[in-house]
Amino acid sequence: MELDVFKKFLHKYLKEHGFTKFKSKYYLKADKFTCMIHFFRSYYGPTYYFDYYFFLGDFEIPTDINQESVETYTSCVGSRFYFTEKDKYSCDYLDYDEEKLKVLLDKNFAERIIPPFEQGEKYLKEYFGTLYTSFLLDERIVPFLED
Repeated sequence: MELDVFKKFLHKYLKEHGFTKFKSKYYLKADKFTCMIHFFRSYYGPTYYFDYYFFLGDFEIPTDINQESVETYTSCVGSRFYFTEKDKYSCDYLDYDEEKLKVLLDKNFAERIIPPFEQGEKYLKEYFGTLYTSFLLDERIVPFLED
């Protein structure tokens, strides 16, 4: 798939799932968290990575989320989408057509994105350390997951 087709497909896919684009990232708000999906290109070839985060707290607009420094970073859990059964975390867009990419995105959404919206923060807490991790210290994350 060509790069422009790839990007248009991703934009359409995320909009169909309720996400709105703000700058280069996509957001979907729930009661006690906001999900952000960010895809970015590798420096080493026709490869993209898809990171997702669940920012814990109530945010009216994406600019309320602080991503300036580790000290002030908004508490969040997340990980990266995978693109093979062996957890390959990069997507070589030239290797995919829309149908194949949709299947892989659907699988990631079904396992990692949709459940917290259906089951709430308890899902994030239950799978913290497996599906969801954080680069922040646990003491900054756990209090949000215990409310």
